[in-house]
Amino acid sequence: MIDIVIVSWNAGNLLKDCISSIIDSDNSDILNKIIIVDNHSTDDSIRNLPAHPKLELILNDQNEGFGKAANQGFRKCTSKYTLLLNPDTRLNKETLPECLRYMEAHNEVDVLGCQLTNNEGNPLPSCSRLPTPLTFFFEAGGLSRIAPKIFPPATLMLDWDHQSSRYVDQLMGAFMFMRSSLLTTVGYFDERFFVYFEDVDYAKRLSLGGYKSFFNASIKAYHIGKGTTAKVKAYRLSLYLTSKLQYAKKYFSKTGYWFTVLTTWLVEPFTRTFFFLFTGRFSEIKETWKGYYLFGTKKGNRITP
Repeated sequence: MIDIVIVSWNAGNLLKDCISSIIDSDNSDILNKIIIVDNHSTDDSIRNLPAHPKLELILNDQNEGFGKAANQGFRKCTSKYTLLLNPDTRLNKETLPECLRYMEAHNEVDVLGCQLTNNEGNPLPSCSRLPTPLTFFFEAGGLSRIAPKIFPPATLMLDWDHQSSRYVDQLMGAFMFMRSSLLTTVGYFDERFFVYFEDVDYAKRLSLGGYKSFFNASIKAYHIGKGTTAKVKAYRLSLYLTSKLQYAKKYFSKTGYWFTVLTTWLVEPFTRTFFFLFTGRFSEIKETWKGYYLFGTKKGNRITP
């Protein structure tokens, strides 16, 4: 009844641990297949995977980006439910059964998220709002970090403790348990988003179609976060900024789009620099400006219609 899609890129042992958490939990009666789409990893993450009859591999000969790779996996899904899962997650024994039971009992919910926790068992932010030009400005100027309840973040809900269950605008792509019928009615990810904001874009399309996303705090899984991109911070930033402006161009008015462009270029890099200077994270300053250099010279001109 469940297909799992995992997009991996140089995930190392994180991917192995993720797969082991799935197959070691005795989910064979509800699990149809685990589809791993590897974006041309250069490490041993694929070779180190445990053998399992329900494991299917798609090996790309280049990095196709998260959205396109996820779509490759989605097209292989044949079950009633599809779980999009990050390789830096680990499921608990009851994660899948609890998701299945909840969705079977709540036909009004189309996408389900669970509480993602860190090593100490504390909940991590995993739900987001749909951004606006104003909230992008709050975030770029650092106002969301100083007073998130007054100046709500553009996306990730840092002003909420994720301790209660509720309907939300968007569930992080690290864990999206969805009805597979959505892939027919709403469609697949927009492949213009190489990585970042493809899940925000999907949530926007869900919202426009009247579909509902629900965060269930009683269902839990473990998540490291940024596990596969922690070593490429500047490159990660350039990709984030590119996708941010891609989203703004797709959904905002011309005024809203250009306002977001200006705040991204004229406010955000200086806010980031001041924050890292204030917190003594001096190496992050170099990564920030390197990321903006990559954004401007290689990625910033790839905003597509």
